[in-house]
Amino acid sequence: MKPFTRTAAALALLMLPGCVSHSKSGPSSAATPPPPAALAHPPFDGQRAFGFLKAQCDFGPRPPHTAAHEKCRDYILKELTPYVDKVDTQIFPYRDDARGVRLSLTNIIGVINPDAKRKIVLFTHWDTRPTADQELDEADKKKPIVGADDGASGTAVLLELAHQFHDKKPDIGVVLLFVDGEDWGPGDDKMYLGAKYFAAHPGPYKPDYAILLDMIGDDHLEVHRETTSQKLHPELNDKVWNAAAALGYSAQFPNDAKYEITDDHDSFNAAGIPAIDLIDFDYAYWHTLGDTPEHCRPESLQVTGEVVSSVVYGEK
Repeated sequence: MKPFTRTAAALALLMLPGCVSHSKSGPSSAATPPPPAALAHPPFDGQRAFGFLKAQCDFGPRPPHTAAHEKCRDYILKELTPYVDKVDTQIFPYRDDARGVRLSLTNIIGVINPDAKRKIVLFTHWDTRPTADQELDEADKKKPIVGADDGASGTAVLLELAHQFHDKKPDIGVVLLFVDGEDWGPGDDKMYLGAKYFAAHPGPYKPDYAILLDMIGDDHLEVHRETTSQKLHPELNDKVWNAAAALGYSAQFPNDAKYEITDDHDSFNAAGIPAIDLIDFDYAYWHTLGDTPEHCRPESLQVTGEVVSSVVYGEK
C-alpha cells in the first residue's frame, strides 16, 4: 500500500510506494446499528488471532523467493484447511528483470459455502516487504521487514475468521483470500501482484463485493474510511462502520474519511469487483525494521475481527 496526503511530518512519504492518502471526504450517512440478528454469532478469539500473527513472524521476514516465504505459505494452508469447505491455490510466475529473479507466487483461497448464490471476498496479503525503505540508515533500508502489522495482522484475522465461520456458517458464501506479492516493489508497478492476478482470474470466486484488511493490528487502532473506498462504494463502507457503531467500537472506527490509499483493492475495483480497504495507516513502523509483534495488540485484531464478522453474518 502507498499513501498520498498525510500530516506535515509525513510529507516525505508521498513519493514512496506502500499506501496512499490524498484528500478527505465525509461519510455518506450517519452510523445506524444493524439489527440484533446480525450480531448473533460465535465469538472472535483475539488471543488466538495474535498467536497466528506471532507464528508468522517467527518465520522471520517473508518476501517471495525465500525459505521463510515457503514456510509461511505451508503454515497458512495447514491452519486454514480444516476450517473451510474448500481450499484452492493460484500459483503464478512473476519475472523481475531488474533483480534477475523469477518468482513463484501463490494466492491461497479458502471457501465457506462454495455453492451459495451470493458471496463476498475477505482478503489480505501474506507476503512482506523485501526492503525496509522507510528506515533512515541506508544499510537498514536494504534489509527485509518482519511485517507484523503489514502482512501478518490481516492474515491472522482471516485465519481466526475461518474458525468462527466453521463454528457457525454464514448465510452467504465467503472467500478468504490471501494474496501474494503485494509488497514486492519497490515501485507500484511491481506491487499488488496477487490482487492483480486474482482480479484478472477470479474464476468461480468472483464476489458481490470484497473487503481488504491491511495493517489492522497496531497497538492504537483507528481505522478511518479510506477515501477512494468512500468515493466509489460508500454503501459498503456504511456496512462496516454501522457494524462498528453497533458493537461500541466507534473510537476504533472513527466515522470520517482519511487517507487515499493505493492498495490491493484498486485492482479489484479496476476489474469491476466492488472493494473497500480497511487500513490503519497511522503506524510509525510502516516499512521499517520495527514492524514487529510488540507493536501490535490482540485487542486490535479482536475489534477488527468482530466488526468484519458482524458484516458477514448480517448478509443474507
